[in-house]
Amino acid sequence: MPPSPRALVIGIDGGSFEIIDPLVRRGLLPHIGRLLNDSASAVTECTWPAHTAPGWSTFVSASRPGGHGIYQFYDTQDRSYGARVTRSGDLGRSCAWDWLAAQGHSLGLVNIPMSHPPADLPGYQITWPLENTLRHCRPPTLLRELTAAKAHFQSDLATMFRGDMRYLEEAERNVAARVRSVRHLMATRPTDVVMVVLTEADRVGHHYWHYTDPGHPGHTPAPPGTGWELAMTRIHQAIDAAVGELLTLVDEETTVVLVSDHGLGPGRHALALHTLLQEAGLLATETAEGPQDGAASWFAGHGRRVDFRRTRVYMPVPGSYGLNINTRGRHDHGTVAPRDHARITDEVAALLGTLTTPEGEPVLRAVLPRQEACPGPWSRRAPDLMLIPQDESVLPVPDLVPQLWRPSTQTGLHRHAGLWAHRSPRVRPGRLPGTVPLVDAMPTLLTDLGAAWPDDVHGRPRTEVFTGDVRVPPPLDASTPGTLPAPPPGSREAAAEDAYTSDRLREMGYL
Repeated sequence: MPPSPRALVIGIDGGSFEIIDPLVRRGLLPHIGRLLNDSASAVTECTWPAHTAPGWSTFVSASRPGGHGIYQFYDTQDRSYGARVTRSGDLGRSCAWDWLAAQGHSLGLVNIPMSHPPADLPGYQITWPLENTLRHCRPPTLLRELTAAKAHFQSDLATMFRGDMRYLEEAERNVAARVRSVRHLMATRPTDVVMVVLTEADRVGHHYWHYTDPGHPGHTPAPPGTGWELAMTRIHQAIDAAVGELLTLVDEETTVVLVSDHGLGPGRHALALHTLLQEAGLLATETAEGPQDGAASWFAGHGRRVDFRRTRVYMPVPGSYGLNINTRGRHDHGTVAPRDHARITDEVAALLGTLTTPEGEPVLRAVLPRQEACPGPWSRRAPDLMLIPQDESVLPVPDLVPQLWRPSTQTGLHRHAGLWAHRSPRVRPGRLPGTVPLVDAMPTLLTDLGAAWPDDVHGRPRTEVFTGDVRVPPPLDASTPGTLPAPPPGSREAAAEDAYTSDRLREMGYL
């Protein structure tokens, strides 16, 4: 039997105790239940926006978005209003994989969002590409090896929901396929640390929530015999089986971490933000069938497109929960002088501050300048204004539609609260009161492993979970080779919108 890794990290995209705890109490998730019973655990404060891209980047870097610069699947500050995909080289700092490699640890990394293209690290990687490519592994022969062993899985982008409600069965199969890959790799390529992310709970939650929740405003009885009313239970049972199989591959000395990037909850409303801005005279449109040259596809629709030459404020990327001020000298068709930013900010805050849902509830808690919402060296990559929600069941979208409000396409939406559990011989089991910042999860793991990290991250180890006095390693010297890797070649190049990527994300309801 191959040696057990020192640490196994299992990521659940969209994992939430609000979903998992009731299923554990009913005995439907026996493996996750036992893991939680043996772990220190807590609800996590995730990033804002609560989104896959900043969430996993925050976990692996122990830094909030202002410290690493990842805010969305696409660049939110493209000067030409384009759709430049965010890649691993856009992470504006080193991360745990660099720190561990610099201290002699080998790594097995599978399906971690925002990890493509693969980096030069010891061990193996199957990345999470936001593009149609087979070059998403290192070593390059890895996919061929997995195929020969009947342990290959398709990339997440290729297997996302595509409008066919039979996706639920496919999602269950995808979870099993990812674990087959990890089992093969752990058996044939032992490493010190293994991490795999299971993304399917998020995908199912986005599109089946209204079947599973009788209280959802869009609740629809599932067609007889489909089992869609049990969609969230079924996908979590598939993940539970995966967790159980992964746990058989490690011994009692292995540290096991279960973590999510964000939570999930019901999605009720879509708010057509560009319609609201147009009514307020802050955004202009013109009759056209497609976007202006170089602009992303989401800036056009229903026979109209955003006219940036007459627009002062716009939403740069769907799901970004942000607005950009169309600034002269910074954007190709900028209309607002930098000296007028404060006035425009006040105007937007006044417009959105009194906005209520169709039920009369406040939509937002605040509209904050990016320097306040995302402080740090990479705040400049954030949207100029960040929308902080009061009601997380509302999704602001850039759609050019006549009606301001309509039902959310995604009937389940992300939540700011996620989950974290840490099992180790050195950790005291139990649920911590309150919440724990997501940025603290990685420093806690590294402390358990006796591994150091730089002192310029936001996260701190949760030393209260350890059974005895624990030695927190001194900070990793930033001059240590490998702690500040160069971005992969071409990682920041401008590129036209890729139709394959946009089509897949649009089918998922992200665009």
